[in-house]
Amino acid sequence: MIIQANLAYISIMNPTETVIASGNLATPRRTVMGVLGQCGLFGMDEAGTREIVTRAGLPARALEEPDFPISLDQELEICNALVCTLAARRSPLVAVFNATQNVGIEMLGVLGMAMRHAGNAVEALTTCLRFPQLTGGHSRFRVWRQSNQLLFSFTMERPTVRSASAQELDNLVQYCLALDVIMSARNVDCILQSGRQPLRISLPFHRPDDWGALRVQLPCRVDFDQPEACIAYPADIQDIPLPDANPLLFRSYVSIAQQQSQMLAEEFSLAERVTRWLWAYTPPPDRGEIAGLLAMSERNLTRQLGNEGTSYSTLLARVQEERAKNFLRDPAYTVAQISYRLGYAEPPVFSRAFRAWTGQSPGAWRKLNQ
Repeated sequence: MIIQANLAYISIMNPTETVIASGNLATPRRTVMGVLGQCGLFGMDEAGTREIVTRAGLPARALEEPDFPISLDQELEICNALVCTLAARRSPLVAVFNATQNVGIEMLGVLGMAMRHAGNAVEALTTCLRFPQLTGGHSRFRVWRQSNQLLFSFTMERPTVRSASAQELDNLVQYCLALDVIMSARNVDCILQSGRQPLRISLPFHRPDDWGALRVQLPCRVDFDQPEACIAYPADIQDIPLPDANPLLFRSYVSIAQQQSQMLAEEFSLAERVTRWLWAYTPPPDRGEIAGLLAMSERNLTRQLGNEGTSYSTLLARVQEERAKNFLRDPAYTVAQISYRLGYAEPPVFSRAFRAWTGQSPGAWRKLNQ
């Protein structure tokens, strides 16, 4: 067995089953591009997108920067808010399947271009799993061959989202798994360009009551109440040459994907990279954690930030102030809840910090800015 990052290549199993590739798309770090694409996919306007993004603890400017790093927890919080909006009109499964024709490999950006120019389907799949943080996926993913079928299976641990009810978490899991399934099916269709459709799609959920409201022609039958989420294809799709295979373009796009996956582009100052990581987690990482994310020692981090005329504490205060103001604009949050989300042990500690930033108490600032 050869293991590379989150990707495993396995060539020997039992006589009737061979795993082609497996990995985890639910990486803890990713960019905001995935959730912004989902908001657009389901017709959410800019104001609505900005509201759910800032409620998840991100700055409004993240809407203008698709490579802005976020955590998986923040993405799931945004997805949950999106699903709650969708659920007012339709079930998560119907919403996702109705969007099938609007989903395409271009949603993966440069990673999608690399997959399109791979030499064969297996190379495209393993390339996808080399850079899971660029996929925006939410599940563990496995591709395996059994008899005359090639099976894509998806599993997802039940997430934890602040203030979400049990029903909302059920809907979130349905949404995330269905989206990973549909995205994968559309990606295969895009790279093959052969019109070959899946044999079936299996889902581990009950058939939704509004399933009859589907407005699209499905590519294959959909089976409910199955052991896991799965797409089945004829096994021979593994051997179909990709029409856009181009070794030079493939290597070029893989190189760009490698740079994007590191999220440490040279054109950004160290202060900007630290700021982005502070925004990516709530509560934000401490100095040692930031140094680890940037692959440097705390001493080196402090020295280089000093050379840029700033410090970890200064950058943290700026992020915390803007994040606190975003939360205070939302009447759904109490000052105590905001204090907890920002990582303060007690509300009075947060209040003192906020007064130092703005010259006002959180309550007084809220009254003037609602």
